[in-house]
Amino acid sequence: MKARVCALAACLAGVVLAAAPPPVSVSDLVGTVTAAFAVDGDDPRIARSITDIRLSERLSATVIAMLYQMGAGPVTIRELNSLARKSKDLALPTQDPLSLTPTPSAKEQAAMVDAMRHYAAGYLASLPDFTCTREARRFRIRGVVRHLVAGQNDTEVHSEGELDRRWVESGSYAVEASFVQGRDHYKVTLVNNKPTKLTFEQIEQRVTSGEFGGMLRETFEPQPLFQWDHWEVVDGKRTAAFTYYVDAAHSEYWLCCPRVTTAHRGLVLADPQTGAIRRLILYATGLTSAMPVSAAGHVLDYAEVSIGGRSYLLPRKSLGYNRSGDSEAREEIEYSDYRKFGSDATIVFPTEGTPEK
Repeated sequence: MKARVCALAACLAGVVLAAAPPPVSVSDLVGTVTAAFAVDGDDPRIARSITDIRLSERLSATVIAMLYQMGAGPVTIRELNSLARKSKDLALPTQDPLSLTPTPSAKEQAAMVDAMRHYAAGYLASLPDFTCTREARRFRIRGVVRHLVAGQNDTEVHSEGELDRRWVESGSYAVEASFVQGRDHYKVTLVNNKPTKLTFEQIEQRVTSGEFGGMLRETFEPQPLFQWDHWEVVDGKRTAAFTYYVDAAHSEYWLCCPRVTTAHRGLVLADPQTGAIRRLILYATGLTSAMPVSAAGHVLDYAEVSIGGRSYLLPRKSLGYNRSGDSEAREEIEYSDYRKFGSDATIVFPTEGTPEK
């Protein structure tokens, strides 16, 4: 933990320490790349995000081939091949981090889907009222970069350069996030590490929200058709990955602004026996460049959390992405300090007609 904190501090300070960041497993690498398909999509940027990764296990050609089939671009594949060469002398993972086999029978697949539906249906009712800290870092890419160049008589004029496709951090905010009486609530506490009176609705435009209940409802309540896709290891546990699709007529997934409901598709990764959801990946579909929001995606990861002496699967981190015109936005969110919702906390319930997140 100490080494990880030091590495993070070095990254934030823009300095280089002699101690390298800890190595990661192949399954964590796979999770990073597959999440990037939903919240980035830019091949060179995805490749850059894994350039400095040091693996603790051997990356096989089979895993790289599967990532290619799932959408990894040529630059990312080149970087994955480089990681494979660097890790060639390491031991293989104890279980395949990504695999198509053995393919479950139709009966087994149906049983898994039933278990997922049953789990999702009872999930919200099984949760206690709780609160936690939700910390978000925002990144943006804004259209054309303008460069200062020398004009006549040494005056300065602007010329349009190439599109800068790198993410630039644009701010942060912290929220006291609560789940009370089956609904999500958010109270902003900090913006760029300073106290604020802004409301959640004033700073949040549906990059990522509704994590405790909204995304599960949006995925399962329309009763979509789930189709088998692959096996994937998430946090050391083997999960069954199913694709799904919800058309606009049955969708409850909306984007802002202005508010519009859109179709969506994605992946659900769940425990094959219990149906417990470990990861949700959602992509908005049917969007065009003429719309206010032309692309959107979300990734939500769950982990075991203790509240009041009991263990629950709750959000651990999430990623959100949207594109509007020539501007792209991304949020990286972490959840911590889960605790029972106490009498000292204050929740302001939305009045009738106020949109909920």
